[in-house]
Formats: sequence, C-alpha cells, structure tokens
Amino acid sequence: MSVEQYWNDMVTVALLGTDRREPPSPPAGGLADLAADAPQPTPSQRLLQQVAGCVVARRAGVQPGPVVATVAPPAADPRPVTPSSASGTWRRVVADWPVLEDEWLLAVVQRGRRLAPELVPPLLARHRADAVRHQRVLTAAGPLGDWMVAWSPRLACTAKHVPASGAAMHLPDLPIVPELLHLLSAAPAQVARTLTAGFSAAQFGTAHRAVLVNLLARLSPASLPAVGQALNRVDPSSPSIGLAFALSDLVHLRHHMLTELELA
Repeated sequence: MSVEQYWNDMVTVALLGTDRREPPSPPAGGLADLAADAPQPTPSQRLLQQVAGCVVARRAGVQPGPVVATVAPPAADPRPVTPSSASGTWRRVVADWPVLEDEWLLAVVQRGRRLAPELVPPLLARHRADAVRHQRVLTAAGPLGDWMVAWSPRLACTAKHVPASGAAMHLPDLPIVPELLHLLSAAPAQVARTLTAGFSAAQFGTAHRAVLVNLLARLSPASLPAVGQALNRVDPSSPSIGLAFALSDLVHLRHHMLTELELA
C-alpha cells in the first residue's frame, strides 16, 4: 500500500468514525515501525498517531520547487535622500495645501536630492493618472522609481497623454488676476506692504481666497518671510483675520518646505 492510499483510507475512517471502522494497518516501513514502537490503546488514538506520522512522511517527500531568481536591486543613486522630516512635510502639504506639491517635488530635484524610499510608492500611486506629475515623481525617485514600477505595474502611469519634453521640470501656471501679477517680481517689502494695505482696508475677503492662494504659491521665495510677518500682524478684529490666518499658514509651510530641502 502506498502512503497516498493509506492516507485516503485514514480519511475515510475519520469521516465514518473509529466506532464504525477500525483504522487501516500501516504499510511496512516507518509508519509500521511507529505503530509498533508506540502502541496506542484506542482506535482513535491509533488513528491520530498514524495521521501525524503520515503528515510528516508526506511533507518530507515533497520535492523542492525551482530556484527563484534573485531580485536585482535598483541601480545606485548617489543623490542624498530627502531628510526624514521632509516626509512629514510632504504629507502635510498634500493634506492642507496640495497647490504646493508640484513645487515641493521640483525642489527635491533642483536641490540635488532624491525621494526617501518610503515616499516613492505613495507618490507614484497618487499621480499615476497624470503623465506630467508621474514623470516628475520618477525624476525625483531616480532608479528606485523605475525599479518599483517594473516590479509593481500598478504604480505605472495610466495616462495616455505623453508630456512634452521637459514639461515635468516646470511649475504649472496658476491663474492670477492682472492687478496682482506685478507682485510676483516685486521686492519683498513692497509685496508685504501691498498685502497689509489690502487687509487693513478690508479689500480682501473670503471671495479672494483662491486668488491670493495662487499668488502666494508662486510668489518669489525671497518674499515669503516678509509676507509671513505681514500676515501675522493683521488686526485680530479685522473681518479678514480668518483668511489672513490661513494664508499665513500657507506662506510659513512653503518657506519651511523649501528651506528644509536645502543641502547642508
């Protein structure tokens, strides 16, 4: 009797119950020796003993599978990774001010850094439907990005649009009203005075939020400290204090994310 046939006979006994059928006699060899060396007093105990022995014999007889190819690591990338604190900053940007995410990724590349490994999968997955942003992530990720896409196709770009050459390395334009366009290139002090005057005269309200967010997201980084201070000085009794508080948060976060990515 083969081990396989013996196993099938024991399964039949187990289904019927040992009170209705005696366990089969083990075939000659190790299973028979096990029964002889450690005799059990009841049919159910003899069955359990033989099932345990048969399981060991069956598993021991399994042939090993083919050798699995070694996973090749991604190519080396000499760029320093983004600091650990920057991972938290990116999560805050995405949650609170996603308008800043494009600049954050470009800053990673322009500062000569690469994305920390834990950021590569979520960023690739987040932008898989946007060809330009997905390419921007791959540039910031370096060889690790291509390696992850090769091993996990669900991280690949699904957009059919093919971005123009170099498009990923430029910030997308944001709509800014003509009367504020000059502030993009104005001196920091002038930008701060203009915004302070607008809030003091109640010229800026909730309806201006989107306009001011776009302006502050594209304002020269050199103007951010002065603008942040100006927004912090808005009169708490002003009807626009809520808007000023929100814009101050955007300005300080943008200044922080750019400063944080500077190389030591």
